[in-house]
Amino acid sequence: MLSSHLSAVNQKLLFARQLLSQSDSKKSRQQSTALSQSIAQSVAVQLHQAWLWHCRNVAESYKLQELDGVVCANTLVELLAAQGKTPGEATELQNLQNDPHSWASELLKAHQYIYKLPTVRKAEMDVDRLPMIAVDAPEIVDWSIERAEIWLSSMQELVERQREMMVEF
Repeated sequence: MLSSHLSAVNQKLLFARQLLSQSDSKKSRQQSTALSQSIAQSVAVQLHQAWLWHCRNVAESYKLQELDGVVCANTLVELLAAQGKTPGEATELQNLQNDPHSWASELLKAHQYIYKLPTVRKAEMDVDRLPMIAVDAPEIVDWSIERAEIWLSSMQELVERQREMMVEF
């Protein structure tokens, strides 16, 4: 039986690859920073959803009944533990999510920042005496195409490896 979560993860990975294909190395030198950032942010949205659905796919593979209760790797581990299950895939996802230096943690934090409103500082006068309103992002995120490519390749590798581990289950 083919899992709908498995198919959904595949779709989100495909969408992320297609977004990144819009910015090949030759084009990226000519692209504006805003375009590169918008592609990277769009990839982060797709990969965040792939992460969530992969967590639910793992839950489904281990016969967890409350799939909608899985909202992150931590809830995945908690719900499986409540059923007496501690699969390595879930533990790995939790470790990646909670390690502040991992690609997954970086991706998940970056995704959160997309939805945070920038703060506006007091207007300042520029050299031509025009009022300039400074807008600060809530956190500094590397919204580069290169970073988005790392997130995608890391996510693809994780999903493929974990699927192979779950085949026998």
